[in-house]
Amino acid sequence: MCNITLIGTHHRELGKCNSDELYKIIESIKPDVIFVELSPDLLDRIFIGNQLTNELLEVKFIKKYSVSHNIRFIPVDIDPDQGLPLRDIEYMFSTFKKNDVHKKIEDEQYKLLARDGFVFLNSKKNMDLFEEKKITERNLIEFMMNKNQLLRIWNYFYEEQENRDSEMLRNIYNYSKLNSYETAIFIIGAGHRKSLMQKIQEYEGKEEFKLNWTFYYS
Repeated sequence: MCNITLIGTHHRELGKCNSDELYKIIESIKPDVIFVELSPDLLDRIFIGNQLTNELLEVKFIKKYSVSHNIRFIPVDIDPDQGLPLRDIEYMFSTFKKNDVHKKIEDEQYKLLARDGFVFLNSKKNMDLFEEKKITERNLIEFMMNKNQLLRIWNYFYEEQENRDSEMLRNIYNYSKLNSYETAIFIIGAGHRKSLMQKIQEYEGKEEFKLNWTFYYS
């Protein structure tokens, strides 16, 4: 049976959450395959012509790790849904960030993220804060003048997250059925962790093909 560890990350480096710390974690597991939250096009742009100048934590890690390790990086994400423009997402979250309750939750996340890095990112505490923030967002929308517009964006955004999670899992299972490996890692933004853990449980309950999942720091 293929062994796969899910590791929640943050797309920006902050304190103990950085590409060097991620490198150490991956090195201790020694995977044959690394599944990444990138579309095939974005992964190609990392390796072909070094086209990505906006260095996400995962991008910095991939560049560093691939220098000294002959390993398969498998992109499992899908391209963004063009039905939800980036400007709409930015507008929605900039509106939420003006609220003191929302800001307090985010400030706590960033403080713990900087202090504890990947241990915090993969903790129940972080999942609870993400859930608290999501509930706060939904409650805030009810009192906004532009309630209908924000609710449309909010629903569309989180539905797309759910769809991406389902597609990424489907891609991992399909790859694993066709390709042999012993140990793999799935690097994913920590905000997806709760949804993926639930979907993995559903997958393992209905799929004949099984993967041996481990959740980092659980």
